[in-house]
Amino acid sequence: MTLEKRTYHAFDLIRLAFKVAPLWAVVLVVQKFFGAFMPALTVLVTANFIDTALAIVNQEQAGSALYAPMFSLGGILLYQWMMPNVGKYIDSRILIATRRTFRVAIIEKRARLAYRHIEDQDTYDLIKQVTDPSDTKIIDMFQHTVDLIAIIIHVISIMAILMIHIWWAAVVILIFSMPAFYFAIKGGKEQNDASRETNKHRRRVEYLTEMTSGRDATDERTLFGYSDKMIQLLWENFEFARRHMLKVVKHVTIRSQAGGALVVLVSTVVMIILLQPLATGAITIGLFMALVTACSSLSGLLSWRISYLLRQFAENREYLKELTTFCALDETAGALTDRLPATPIFESLEFRNVSFQYPGTQTPILHEISFLMQAGKHYALVGENGTGKTTIIKLLTGQYDNYEGDILLNGKNIKAYETAELKSFFGVAYQDFARYALSVKENIRIGDLHQQNHQYLDQAIKDLELDEMVKNLAKGIETPLGKVKTDGLDLSGGQWQRLALARTLINSAPIKILDEPTSALDPLSESRLYEQFEMLIKGKTSIFISHRLGSIRLADEILVLDSGRLIAQGTHPELMATSIHYANMYESQLKWYQTGEVRS
Repeated sequence: MTLEKRTYHAFDLIRLAFKVAPLWAVVLVVQKFFGAFMPALTVLVTANFIDTALAIVNQEQAGSALYAPMFSLGGILLYQWMMPNVGKYIDSRILIATRRTFRVAIIEKRARLAYRHIEDQDTYDLIKQVTDPSDTKIIDMFQHTVDLIAIIIHVISIMAILMIHIWWAAVVILIFSMPAFYFAIKGGKEQNDASRETNKHRRRVEYLTEMTSGRDATDERTLFGYSDKMIQLLWENFEFARRHMLKVVKHVTIRSQAGGALVVLVSTVVMIILLQPLATGAITIGLFMALVTACSSLSGLLSWRISYLLRQFAENREYLKELTTFCALDETAGALTDRLPATPIFESLEFRNVSFQYPGTQTPILHEISFLMQAGKHYALVGENGTGKTTIIKLLTGQYDNYEGDILLNGKNIKAYETAELKSFFGVAYQDFARYALSVKENIRIGDLHQQNHQYLDQAIKDLELDEMVKNLAKGIETPLGKVKTDGLDLSGGQWQRLALARTLINSAPIKILDEPTSALDPLSESRLYEQFEMLIKGKTSIFISHRLGSIRLADEILVLDSGRLIAQGTHPELMATSIHYANMYESQLKWYQTGEVRS
């Protein structure tokens, strides 16, 4: 299933369910619609049963006359007893189908989104609003819509019986139900708006809850003793969300219940008025008792159930509007396409007068950057934090394309490359590298799933000095990492970093990029690891990014960035001689490597 880029309307509340689970959607509709006529059928069967029983008591009919109405009433009661469990089974089948189709479609759409939508807060809130409830939303929307239609049929069928015997009662009940319907629809939109507003605070509550109770923060939570402060912040966010939602729900409930109370009052009056046609013989005792029961049920439906479903209908329509906006978000062409299995040949990479600012901001992050990189050399991008080093990597790997100037790969504009082809050029170890709750083997292999030769895997483990660690693990290379599994093992920060570098090392991409993946290490350890990695990829092209100059002094060419501008480039000796900015930075950091002092 693929989500269509179009406007989703009320009809899609039903259509989507038929698309994800056509068979079970049909079964549910049949079950609900058959159940919708049961109350009217129950009124008639009950009236017949009572009247027949009275006739037998008065010796107006034979006792055998009670068999047919008795078995009919028993069948109805059996149906009503069975249907809740049958309904749960049908719901579970639709849920399974939803997770297999709709949820996958949502995840794939999210994966295809242009990268800027992930970094934009407003768009990210929309993404969360649409994707978080995707497992159950289709079922809820479908159930609520079908239930609403079924209840309308239920109401019409009861009204039809009332119309036949006392037509004006049906009209009066319907007229006095209108305010409840109006308030229910309006309330649904208000509740959805309130939910959207409070979701931001709910997500912060979830994060703060993890900080105050999760396993990952246990050490720092104990050491710094910040629990009380975090709990206070958690409570403030929780209280804001609770009070805001409570205010809206209270307002909606009062209006809905006021309209519902009017319906109950009118239905009660109608039931009293039914005594007059009973006294005159216009209706039988059985029909009177059945109609009284039906009016009681009807008042409950009109005052609460149908109001609730109308609110849900309005809320679900708001979700469809959000789904429409979500589906309209632009995508990265070929984002889900795997990188090419064959290693491309790299010759050169050139930035020509490239300027860039992040969407929604007014401050440029890069100012007319120009440089040329050639195959087989080691390059380094250096500068203080925030000077645009990582932004350059985001541009050359195609995460943003709204820059000015040209980026040429082998003399060809990178915008002209297919996504799969562009991916094949770069193997990147990021500063915020992922720690996958997979085995050691899978954590490394994920760097290049095309690589089937396990010798490369074993060699990467040995080259990055992970072999001793793997040897001491209970299940060796198959040992699960992280805390998802009960036997999962957590590694030290340095071991996780070496796993991330191993992923990059086995990747067959011709350009290796290290975007400060070792920033958590002390400067000496980082410098040794960079030098080690540089030896492992000797003869290949690499780009190291760091604000620690001791780590990259052996690079063939160093590009110095300051405030988004390329202010100098050359070898380490050349820059020490020609760039005051670089020389001052290096001299200020020199003692880190002479004394072993740890700074970041």
